[in-house]
Amino acid sequence: MVYRARFFYPAENLSFARIGYISPTEAKLVVREPDTSKLPIYVYSQLVSPILDVENTSWNLVDIIESTGNTTDYTATVTITLQNAPEQIYHWKTSTNHTGTFTTPPHPGKLTNDEDFTFLTSSCIKARFPYNPLAHALQIPGLKHLFHVLKSIPRVKFMLFLGDFIYIDVPKRFGTTVEDYRREYRQVYASPDWPLVSQNLSWIHVLDDHEIANDWDHHTSGVYHSAVDPWHHYQTVVNPPTAKSSLICNNLTYYEFTQGPASFFMLDTRSYRDSSRGISAEATGKTMLGSIQLSALLDFLRKPEVEGVKWKFVISSIPFTKNWRINAQDTWAGYLHERKVILEAMWDASLQNSVKIVVLSGDRHEFAATNFPPPEGGKWPISSTVHEYSVGPLSQFYLPIPTYMQLDSEDIKVK
Repeated sequence: MVYRARFFYPAENLSFARIGYISPTEAKLVVREPDTSKLPIYVYSQLVSPILDVENTSWNLVDIIESTGNTTDYTATVTITLQNAPEQIYHWKTSTNHTGTFTTPPHPGKLTNDEDFTFLTSSCIKARFPYNPLAHALQIPGLKHLFHVLKSIPRVKFMLFLGDFIYIDVPKRFGTTVEDYRREYRQVYASPDWPLVSQNLSWIHVLDDHEIANDWDHHTSGVYHSAVDPWHHYQTVVNPPTAKSSLICNNLTYYEFTQGPASFFMLDTRSYRDSSRGISAEATGKTMLGSIQLSALLDFLRKPEVEGVKWKFVISSIPFTKNWRINAQDTWAGYLHERKVILEAMWDASLQNSVKIVVLSGDRHEFAATNFPPPEGGKWPISSTVHEYSVGPLSQFYLPIPTYMQLDSEDIKVK
């Protein structure tokens, strides 16, 4: 009963489509269809609002997917070209009976009618938790809760998911092949609860350990390549643009974008890190991000933003604070020298560019808010304080006994 999803619900016949990153000029859609009788797949879009003339009410052919294959687990990516206008509502549909709605975001530094800029963030999904033998094998209770939350919050721009979208090794690892990892993604997308929160909501993602293996710190060795195969086919193909860097690199797994009053840098805290153990957290050469990603992050923090951008968000799959006392070395507590470099760059950015810096993180299955004030008597005013919000799981176990504890004056507990 516990493992029946593995044997009876491999979701090999999954047919689905979801919207990913949306900019004023394009929206990205990932489509999966293994049934060759459904090919080719026609993808359409329709401008719903504002209606400028009668022609805008018609469906426009966006793309034709001629074939899908095992190389990408029968997925394909479609880009919907938009009119570079904010707050326009579009419908999309496929000839395989998938449909949804999205709204174009505000331009950088702009908001329409002084409205709020609202997005959601969470992490950690495991089907059937808490376990119920009577529930569907792919039931995800947290998605049902999210559906009700969405009904109460108007105009949500996107879901920023902070990692552990799958749990390849919980409660038991069934294998290490590409197919084993692909199956885990298919099962989430095949959940009867998934359509409730995906048809009309953009999802963008960062990578964490359970997409690879618990507390992963082995770079791109071992199971890494099996793990990132479906990660790329299902997640990154519709993520925001890769981060800008002074160094030219391919296959980057960290991302950067700006919408309205906020700019975002989405870190990869798993692919480039040194071992979390065996090297002192204070060691100057120890890195979580790797030199190229660190350089890109520092460039992002230093970069002056266009007028109207008041916030810079740094997205980390694991907590930035060192106040989590269980398995702390897996968090930024194990990489304190690099963290100090980043914090000082954050304080500089806040002082020089008049922006607020916020870190959003997940992983811990608890919530905490933490402040990182600059040292007293230094060049940074208290207004340069960095804030972190570490969110709990979307559909996983919650720790009844808190493991968060402030022990110094560097990481200040707020809640």
